[in-house]
Amino acid sequence: MATATVAGLGLAGAEDAAPTPPTRIFLTITSGATGDVKEVYLGCGPTGGNHPQGEVACGALNDARGNFEKLKGDADVVCPMVYEPVVAEAQGTFDNVPVGWKKEFGNICELNARTGTVFAF
Repeated sequence: MATATVAGLGLAGAEDAAPTPPTRIFLTITSGATGDVKEVYLGCGPTGGNHPQGEVACGALNDARGNFEKLKGDADVVCPMVYEPVVAEAQGTFDNVPVGWKKEFGNICELNARTGTVFAF
Protein backbone atom coordinates (compact mmCIF):
# COMPACT_ATOMS: atom_id res chain seq x y z
CA MET A 1 0.00 0.00 0.00
CA ALA A 2 1.47 3.37 -1.02
CA THR A 3 1.14 6.21 1.46
CA ALA A 4 2.19 9.79 1.49
CA THR A 5 3.05 11.68 4.63
CA VAL A 6 1.57 15.11 5.05
CA ALA A 7 2.45 16.98 8.23
CA GLY A 8 3.20 13.65 9.89
CA LEU A 9 -0.10 12.03 8.91
CA GLY A 10 -0.18 8.89 6.76
CA LEU A 11 -2.63 9.39 3.87
CA ALA A 12 -3.52 6.75 1.31
CA GLY A 13 -2.21 7.47 -2.17
CA ALA A 14 -4.45 7.86 -5.22
CA GLU A 15 -3.60 4.36 -6.42
CA ASP A 16 -5.43 2.98 -3.35
CA ALA A 17 -8.70 4.62 -4.33
CA ALA A 18 -11.46 2.48 -5.86
CA PRO A 19 -11.41 2.65 -9.67
CA THR A 20 -13.99 4.88 -11.31
CA PRO A 21 -16.32 2.82 -13.47
CA PRO A 22 -16.17 3.75 -17.17
CA THR A 23 -19.97 3.85 -17.30
CA ARG A 24 -21.53 6.29 -14.86
CA ILE A 25 -25.09 7.33 -15.63
CA PHE A 26 -27.74 9.21 -13.71
CA LEU A 27 -31.19 8.02 -14.78
CA THR A 28 -34.27 10.15 -14.15
CA ILE A 29 -37.98 9.62 -14.69
CA THR A 30 -40.22 12.67 -14.37
CA SER A 31 -44.01 12.41 -14.28
CA GLY A 32 -45.61 14.93 -16.62
CA ALA A 33 -48.83 14.96 -14.57
CA THR A 34 -47.42 15.44 -11.07
CA GLY A 35 -43.84 16.54 -11.62
CA ASP A 36 -42.64 13.73 -9.34
CA VAL A 37 -39.04 12.76 -10.04
CA LYS A 38 -37.35 9.38 -9.52
CA GLU A 39 -33.58 9.16 -9.86
CA VAL A 40 -30.97 6.43 -9.66
CA TYR A 41 -27.27 6.17 -10.29
CA LEU A 42 -25.95 3.29 -12.38
CA GLY A 43 -22.28 2.43 -12.58
CA CYS A 44 -21.02 -0.36 -14.84
CA GLY A 45 -17.57 -1.97 -14.97
CA PRO A 46 -17.81 -2.63 -12.00
CA THR A 47 -21.54 -2.50 -11.30
CA GLY A 48 -22.43 0.04 -8.67
CA GLY A 49 -24.96 2.65 -7.66
CA ASN A 50 -28.48 2.29 -6.38
CA HIS A 51 -30.27 0.86 -9.43
CA PRO A 52 -32.39 -2.09 -8.18
CA GLN A 53 -31.36 -4.26 -11.16
CA GLY A 54 -27.88 -2.87 -11.79
CA GLU A 55 -26.29 -5.99 -13.31
CA VAL A 56 -29.15 -6.52 -15.79
CA ALA A 57 -29.34 -2.80 -16.66
CA CYS A 58 -25.57 -2.70 -17.30
CA GLY A 59 -25.92 -5.74 -19.56
CA ALA A 60 -28.70 -4.05 -21.52
CA LEU A 61 -26.64 -0.86 -21.92
CA ASN A 62 -23.63 -2.87 -23.05
CA ASP A 63 -25.76 -4.75 -25.61
CA ALA A 64 -26.96 -1.37 -26.96
CA ARG A 65 -23.38 0.02 -26.84
CA GLY A 66 -24.67 2.94 -24.79
CA ASN A 67 -27.23 4.00 -27.41
CA PHE A 68 -30.50 4.47 -25.52
CA GLU A 69 -32.46 4.37 -28.78
CA LYS A 70 -31.25 0.79 -29.28
CA LEU A 71 -32.32 -0.52 -25.87
CA LYS A 72 -34.48 -3.60 -26.16
CA GLY A 73 -37.55 -3.92 -24.04
CA ASP A 74 -40.32 -6.49 -24.28
CA ALA A 75 -42.10 -6.16 -27.64
CA ASP A 76 -44.90 -8.45 -26.40
CA VAL A 77 -46.02 -6.10 -23.62
CA VAL A 78 -49.45 -4.55 -24.18
CA CYS A 79 -49.70 -1.21 -22.42
CA PRO A 80 -52.95 0.50 -21.43
CA MET A 81 -53.99 3.39 -23.63
CA VAL A 82 -53.90 5.81 -20.72
CA TYR A 83 -52.04 9.06 -21.27
CA GLU A 84 -49.91 9.69 -18.20
CA PRO A 85 -46.73 11.08 -19.77
CA VAL A 86 -43.29 10.47 -18.31
CA VAL A 87 -39.95 11.84 -19.40
CA ALA A 88 -36.93 9.57 -19.16
CA GLU A 89 -33.47 11.08 -19.09
CA ALA A 90 -29.92 9.74 -18.91
CA GLN A 91 -26.80 11.84 -18.29
CA GLY A 92 -23.27 10.64 -17.75
CA THR A 93 -20.70 8.50 -19.53
CA PHE A 94 -20.76 5.17 -21.30
CA ASP A 95 -17.34 3.57 -21.61
CA ASN A 96 -15.86 6.99 -20.72
CA VAL A 97 -17.74 8.72 -23.59
CA PRO A 98 -20.30 11.40 -22.61
CA VAL A 99 -23.94 10.45 -23.15
CA GLY A 100 -27.11 12.44 -22.88
CA TRP A 101 -30.58 11.20 -23.78
CA LYS A 102 -34.09 12.44 -23.08
CA LYS A 103 -37.42 11.14 -24.36
CA GLU A 104 -41.11 11.39 -23.49
CA PHE A 105 -43.35 8.32 -23.34
CA GLY A 106 -47.14 8.10 -23.06
CA ASN A 107 -46.95 6.27 -19.73
CA ILE A 108 -44.56 4.28 -17.55
CA CYS A 109 -45.59 1.01 -19.19
CA GLU A 110 -44.52 2.31 -22.61
CA LEU A 111 -41.20 3.48 -21.16
CA ASN A 112 -40.45 0.10 -19.61
CA ALA A 113 -41.68 -1.84 -22.67
CA ARG A 114 -39.26 0.19 -24.81
CA THR A 115 -36.22 0.40 -22.52
CA GLY A 116 -36.43 -2.82 -20.50
CA THR A 117 -34.73 -2.83 -17.12
CA VAL A 118 -32.69 0.33 -17.58
CA PHE A 119 -35.55 2.58 -16.42
CA ALA A 120 -37.28 -0.04 -14.24
CA PHE A 121 -36.81 1.61 -10.85
